[in-house]
Amino acid sequence: MSEKGLVFDIKRFAVHDGKGIRTTVFLKGCPLRCAWCHNPEGMVNKRKVWWVQKNCIGCGNCIRSCSREALRAEPEGIHRVEERCIGCGACVDVCPAGAMRWDSSWMTVEEVMEILRRDRIAYEKSGGGITVSGGEPTGEQAGFALALLAECKKEGFRTSIESSLYTNPEVLEQFEEVVDDFIVDIKIFDSRRHKEAAGVDNQLILDNIWDLASRHALLIRTPMIPGYTSDLANIQAIGEFVKKLPNARMELLNFNPLYSQKYHYQGREPVCPQAEKLSNEEMEQRRQILERMGISVVR
Repeated sequence: MSEKGLVFDIKRFAVHDGKGIRTTVFLKGCPLRCAWCHNPEGMVNKRKVWWVQKNCIGCGNCIRSCSREALRAEPEGIHRVEERCIGCGACVDVCPAGAMRWDSSWMTVEEVMEILRRDRIAYEKSGGGITVSGGEPTGEQAGFALALLAECKKEGFRTSIESSLYTNPEVLEQFEEVVDDFIVDIKIFDSRRHKEAAGVDNQLILDNIWDLASRHALLIRTPMIPGYTSDLANIQAIGEFVKKLPNARMELLNFNPLYSQKYHYQGREPVCPQAEKLSNEEMEQRRQILERMGISVVR
C-alpha cells in the first residue's frame, strides 16, 4: 500500500473506459511512440513541467528562477529548452498563477484508493468499477498497477485495464489474476506501418491478443486517426484478425482535434494539427465494414 506510482490523471465518473460508471487512473510510461498520441504526458515515466498559456500573467518569475536557463520568453509565450531542464520545479514554486505546473504526481496505492472509494455506490449501481490506463499499465509501472488492481479486487471493485499489450507475456499473466475486463488497442495491422507510426512493430501485440482471447473476452479499440489508422484497408485488415478471435468486440474511437492543446503545454507541435474528426457517415461506413464481417461493434 506504500508503493508509489507516477499518476498523471484520475478521472471520476468515466463512462467510456469500460462497463458502467468508472474511475480511470492514468499512469506514466509507455513503450510506444504513437505519432498522434492523445496523452503525450503519459509517454515518459518521468515527472515534467507544463506551461499552461491561459493561466500565464507574464510576470517572468519562472525565467528568473531557473538556474539552468531552460526557460525563455518568446512571442508565443514561455518556451522550455528540454535538454537544459533538470525538473527541479523551481519555476513551479514561484509561479503565482499556476501557469507552470507538474504534469503528474507521485501517489501511494492507498492515496489512489482514497479517491476510488468515493464513488463506490456509483460503481455498484451501474455495474462499473476501476480502469487503469496510461501510458501503458503493463509497462514500466506494472508493479504499481498490479498492486493497485489487487487492492481494488480486495475491496470488491470490478477492474479493467486499457492496454496496447506490448508487454512480456509473463507480465501479462500477472494482470490476468487481478483484471476482470481487458480493453486492448489495435491501431494499425500492417507491421511495417505500425513500426513507422508507433516506434515498434505489432507482432508481440497480436501474439498477446491471440493468447489472451483464448481465456478472456476482449474489447478491441481502434482510434480513427486521419492519415494513419482510419483508412478502409486498415479497418478491413484489423477486422479479419478480430473475427477469428473466440470472444471479441470492437469499438472505433473518433479523432479528437482538441488533443493538440497538451502538446502546446509541453512546448511541442502536435502531429496532424489541421486534421478533423471523421463525419458520422464516415464512422458509420467503417462500423458497417466490421459488422458485415460478423463482428460485434460497440456504438
